[in-house]
Amino acid sequence: MNGRRVRSLSWATLIVAVLGPIASASAQAPAPTGPITIGVLAPSTGPFATYARDIIDGARLYSDEVGGQLGRRKLEMVVEDYQTRPDVALTKIRKLVERDRAQAIVGLVLSAAALAVKDYVNARKVPLLISGFAVAENLTLQQNPYVFRLTYSAAMTGAPIGQWTYRHLKARKAAIIASDSVGPLELMMAWARAFEESGGKIVQEIYPPLGTADMAPWVAKLRQDVDVIGVQTVGADGVRFVKQFQEYGLKGKIPVVDASVGVSEVSLLPAAGEAAVGVYNSQPYQYTIDTPRNRKFVQAFRSKFGRDPGSPAAFTYAAMAAIDQAVGATGGNIEDSAKFVEALRRTDVEAPQGRVRFDRYQNVVSDIYISRIDKVGDQIAPVVIETIRNVDQFLGLDPADYLKKPRLVTLKGTFAK
Repeated sequence: MNGRRVRSLSWATLIVAVLGPIASASAQAPAPTGPITIGVLAPSTGPFATYARDIIDGARLYSDEVGGQLGRRKLEMVVEDYQTRPDVALTKIRKLVERDRAQAIVGLVLSAAALAVKDYVNARKVPLLISGFAVAENLTLQQNPYVFRLTYSAAMTGAPIGQWTYRHLKARKAAIIASDSVGPLELMMAWARAFEESGGKIVQEIYPPLGTADMAPWVAKLRQDVDVIGVQTVGADGVRFVKQFQEYGLKGKIPVVDASVGVSEVSLLPAAGEAAVGVYNSQPYQYTIDTPRNRKFVQAFRSKFGRDPGSPAAFTYAAMAAIDQAVGATGGNIEDSAKFVEALRRTDVEAPQGRVRFDRYQNVVSDIYISRIDKVGDQIAPVVIETIRNVDQFLGLDPADYLKKPRLVTLKGTFAK
């Protein structure tokens, strides 16, 4: 899909609303009054298409709610599909910055894509607010001054539910299966490390390629003498996994625990159906969070789009709110990239998932919700069963102590020996 400016409310293009120009920020240096352009990177082609739809619609909803303006300047959004390919992500972000003059970018799914574009946004001084799933810990273990992550690092969801599995499911022996890509691997490694540090043992590791069309041969390899299956097959692969896990007669015999929401993300549940019931997961957002702020968001999202919001919708909505807050803090002068980025670092907004703010490496600090996919009336939905407050990417450790641990991506193949 080629991004272009149009004055339309179509989800596949942009959202534009026009209000008057803003006043001067100061007598000496009037703030610019033209449109603010936000790039939206969304992989509409490929296994993450449902995530892309949520990213786009989360941005649309926020734009509608603020009257199509940021800091009293017209808001324009340019949507680009990078086909779930890191090289295309770099090409598209160049186009957004150099041709469309985007002053900030939101969205992006796939850690490899985030790693491919981070140096470019740092060099061009254009903030990237990751609001899809890109969990690679190296993105935020050192300073990348123009990269912000509003979602989570792999450790933030994988570690809490790895510990929870040992304590609450009383599991002691586990098999793990994860898509062979940076993000899913790191999530699974975080889960496995926490499970073993709690006292458990990983006895089998399986890594099908990302985009595997038939998960049956991989499901058939799973050992059945284990207490739990740790899983992180993502997007459409996750749907295929739970369906074929059920077809093999394993559903209900061995608990399945998602290291994040690979097989149990809300946008996948209509396709997964009954096969997803009983899966546990770990996530900073569920549309079933019972707070006034989230209830308002969910109602607005349902009214506009006719479905429940997945987490990329909530994260992108929060990213737009963070940009809006920072634009206000700079008097509408988003063009002053140094001041704008400093304002982004001070983000403190009440979003659908709760309070959103960043640590010193610009990674979100967030509550984590442990949930179970259940049948609630005639709907399949996540039910929150435990909340872990104020989780950060260092899991409460001093950053120097956390950095002494091996990087998660290096742990593949080290457990089942």
